[in-house]
Amino acid sequence: MLTTRMTPTKLQERMDELDGRVDPEQLVDALWYVRDDGRR
Repeated sequence: MLTTRMTPTKLQERMDELDGRVDPEQLVDALWYVRDDGRR
C-alpha cells in the first residue's frame, strides 16, 4: 500500500481545485474519522 502525506499546502490546493464542491467541515470530520479509525 502506498501512503501519501497531505501537507497543509497540498490540501489547500486540492480544496481550491474543488471550488466549493466539498463542505470543509464534512471533510475535516472525515479526516478525523479516518485518523481515529487507523489508531484502533
